[in-house]
Amino acid sequence: MIVQKSGLRQIDWPMLAAVLLLCLGGLLAIRSAVHADLKLRDLPRKEAVGVVLGLAALLALALTDYETLLKRYARYLYPLNLLLLAVVLKLGHASHGAQRWISLGPLQLQPSEFAKLILICTLALSLTRRRDGIQTWPTLLKSFAHIGVPMLLIARQPDLGTALVLLAIWLGMTLMAGARLSHLALLLMIGITLFAFLWHSGHVLKDYQKNRLQVFLNPDADPRDTGYHLRQSEIAIGSGQISGEGYGRGLQSNGRFIPEQHTDFIFTVVGEEGGFAACVALLALYLLVLERGVVILAECKDTLGRLLAAGVLSMLTFHIVVNVGMTLGIMPVVGVPLPFFSYGLSSLLVNLSAVGLLLSVAMRKHRVMF
Repeated sequence: MIVQKSGLRQIDWPMLAAVLLLCLGGLLAIRSAVHADLKLRDLPRKEAVGVVLGLAALLALALTDYETLLKRYARYLYPLNLLLLAVVLKLGHASHGAQRWISLGPLQLQPSEFAKLILICTLALSLTRRRDGIQTWPTLLKSFAHIGVPMLLIARQPDLGTALVLLAIWLGMTLMAGARLSHLALLLMIGITLFAFLWHSGHVLKDYQKNRLQVFLNPDADPRDTGYHLRQSEIAIGSGQISGEGYGRGLQSNGRFIPEQHTDFIFTVVGEEGGFAACVALLALYLLVLERGVVILAECKDTLGRLLAAGVLSMLTFHIVVNVGMTLGIMPVVGVPLPFFSYGLSSLLVNLSAVGLLLSVAMRKHRVMF
């Protein structure tokens, strides 16, 4: 029998407060990024609706016992995930050379975003049941196959960024489950070798994906496209200096020099209009969220809860590091949004729901078994 002590008084208020501030900051940044474009002026309102829906999902998950939830519904989530990813390849809405969205009236949902949270849940349950054998090759390879099939479907959309997020989630969760570092290192070397082969074969990576990696190594390789984006991003952040140009006064934003600034390059709005001070404040909020997540993981006595926390932390950390890194030019551009900040209903719902799972773990960390 399990006795649980849960309630709103046990919620991790510092984490929740940081997430709320990030959502508010994201709304302001999106508004500033699109206010000069009449076609995009409705996006802040849509994002606000997403915040409300996401916070409702967060609270619902926080107040629900994650163990009961997963044991009851996880068996249906994995096949549903594969079905949605397959459907989007056949019937999905295409935009900017990628087929990633399913249209539901005025809304466009991105199944690959929901795949992240679904795989965190299903992989956590799978590793919990096999935790005694994770140090063996068969179990480790089965866990990789668990994410491998969705990764292939997502890579075909194509969406290399999300595929890499799934890989980061798998690494974080298998390490938490006790996988051998030597096994993971060997798989990593095999993966790098395979990637090099696929690069030269030309059958998997699109030309624009190769171009992004080449521009990362040499920004002058494509000065009119990807290289241009990076240069404008660096100019925007550098022009903000210490205190920024002021809200809504960014020349790069007003001049619309940075494509997709309200999504993948939203950090440039913070850097240009708020300067170094705003960038530090934003990163401090992210560090607070991650620090509280690590505390939740460390204090959790339940294997399933620790694996869920590890998966969520791996996902958020990868997003933050890669997104900020690519706007600064120290990471390749792979199309990874900034959590709670970049525009995108699917991404927002998934990230807020993921925090809800973390809070659920935090509120049930003092389980008493007898």
